[in-house]
Amino acid sequence: MNLGGLSPDKAPPVDAPLGLFYLMPPFLALAGLVLAWQGDQVLLSRWSPAALAVTHFLVLGALAPVMCGALLQISPVLFGTPFPRVRLVARLTSTGLGIGALLIGTGFLAGYPSMLLSGGAVAAAGLVVFLAGSWRALAHGSAATAASLWTVRLSAAALAVTVLFGLMLALSRAGWLALPGHLGWVDTHVSWGLAGWIGLLLAGVGMEIIPLFYISPPFAAWLKRALPFAVFGLLVLITLLATQVHAVPMLNAAVVALFLVHLLYNAAALYVEQRRQRPRRDANLWLWQGSHLAVFGAFAAWFGGAAQSLVGVLLLAAALAFMIGSLMKIVPFLTWLDLHQRRAAGGHLHVSLPRLGMLLPEKVANGVAFTLGAATIAVLLGPFLPLTARLGGGLLVLCAMLLGLSLARAGRARNTVIDRFGSVSYTHLTL
Repeated sequence: MNLGGLSPDKAPPVDAPLGLFYLMPPFLALAGLVLAWQGDQVLLSRWSPAALAVTHFLVLGALAPVMCGALLQISPVLFGTPFPRVRLVARLTSTGLGIGALLIGTGFLAGYPSMLLSGGAVAAAGLVVFLAGSWRALAHGSAATAASLWTVRLSAAALAVTVLFGLMLALSRAGWLALPGHLGWVDTHVSWGLAGWIGLLLAGVGMEIIPLFYISPPFAAWLKRALPFAVFGLLVLITLLATQVHAVPMLNAAVVALFLVHLLYNAAALYVEQRRQRPRRDANLWLWQGSHLAVFGAFAAWFGGAAQSLVGVLLLAAALAFMIGSLMKIVPFLTWLDLHQRRAAGGHLHVSLPRLGMLLPEKVANGVAFTLGAATIAVLLGPFLPLTARLGGGLLVLCAMLLGLSLARAGRARNTVIDRFGSVSYTHLTL
C-alpha cells in the first residue's frame, strides 16, 4: 500500500465513518427481500412501486451512507480539510438517511404519499447537514489534489441538485406541486443522482484509492481535470433539455456524451488496474473491475434499446460493486489504523495488532463478491426467466449477511484489542 501524499494522522474518529458504513448491510437486505417478494414487478417497469422501493433502499439506504462516510474519511486524509464537528455530522446524516430511506421505500410499497413526503424531508434534512459540513470542509484544500478536490466538490453540488429535485417530485406526488413534464423531471433527478453524485464521487475516490491499494500508475492528470466539469456541464444541459418536447435528439446526444465521459474513466480504471504492481487478484479487485464492466454493459443496453429497468440494474450493480469492494478494503485499514494510533498514543507497543487479512478473511470477501455477482446475473435474467429475479433477491440478502458479518468481525477484533489496551493500563497502575 502506497500512503505517499496522504495524512492518516488527520483521519477523523473511526466511529464517524463506521456509523454510516453500517447502514449498508440492512438496506441491502431490505432491497433483496423486496426482490425476493416481487422480483417480477421490479423488472416489469421502472415505475412500479416495488422498483421504486428497491431503488431508494439501495441508493438512499445502502449507497449514500457509504459515500458520505467515505467523504468524511477522505477529506482530511487526502485534502487536509476535516469536516467540522464530524461526529455530529455523521450521526445526523446516518439518522436522516436511515429513517428517510425506510419511510420512502415503505411509502412506495404501501402507496402512501404522506410517507414519501415525510421520508423525503427526513432524508433531505440529514443530507443538508452533510452538505453544510461538506461546504465547510471542501472550501479549501491542497493545491496538489486540486483536480480530485473539484471532482468531489461537484459531486456534492450534484447531490444538492438531486435532493432538490427529489423533494419537488415528492411534493408533486402528494399533490402539493404541479410539475409539467413530470417524467422528464424524474429522468433528470435520476441523472443527477447516478451520473452526478454517485458517478462523480466514485470516479473521484476511485482515481485516488485504486493506485493507493494496488500500487498502480496514477490516472492521467488531464482526465482528473476534465472529467468533473464535463459531467457537470452535460448534466446542466440535460436538465435544460429534459422537459422540452422538441429537443429529444439533442437530449439523446447529451446522454450519449455523458455515458462516454464515464466510460472513459472506467476504461482508464481498467487500464490502471491491469498495470498494478500487486499481481495477485482478490475479491475487491474483481468487484472493482466488475463495476467498470457493468457501466459498459449499461451503455450497450441503453444504446441497444433495452428496457430502462435493465439499464438501471446494471448501473446500480456497478455502484454497489465498487462501494462494497471499497468497504472491504477501507474498513480493515481504518480498523488497523485506529488501533495503531491508540497503541502509539497509550504506549502499548508490546500489544500485537491483528493483520489486515485477519480483520477480513479472504473466504468471507470471496463470498460477498460471489453472491453480489450471482445476484446481479440472476436479476438480469429476470425478463427471460421470471423466477431468477426472486432468486437474485435471495442472493442479495445473503450478500448483505456476509457483508454485515465481515463488518461485525472487524468491529469485534477492534474492541478486543482496545480491551487489551485497557487491561494492560490497569495492570501497570496496580503494579
